[in-house]
Amino acid sequence: MLGTIWINLGLGVLAFIVTLAAAGAGNVWLVSFVRAGIAFAVFFLAAFPIRWVLAIITHTTASPVGEAGEAASGEPVAPLENPQQDSNREDPEESFSPLSLSKMEKIQPIEDPTTVAEVVRRLSDE
Repeated sequence: MLGTIWINLGLGVLAFIVTLAAAGAGNVWLVSFVRAGIAFAVFFLAAFPIRWVLAIITHTTASPVGEAGEAASGEPVAPLENPQQDSNREDPEESFSPLSLSKMEKIQPIEDPTTVAEVVRRLSDE
């Protein structure tokens, strides 16, 4: 999941304070504390599915490689080698070719512009 339990606690405490301040103006202090406690519990528990959905949206996953370049088992991870990179390092000017107009594809419009104009005119008249 995205983040830690501190996000849930922070959201719960923020809801507690806001609810206590709002309910304290017109209620007895015990009622204000009960309502603030309920708001804390609701927001604390609501943060779990929110964090879960955000983790799905952003596709965050735990990396098996640690900070020091070691795997989760503690063994060092060897860098990936690409034989094409080695050949590119030797002669970089031969591998570079600028983009020419013949390589670019021209995108054809799906509809004829006159047909689109007629449809827009019909829709704007209605």
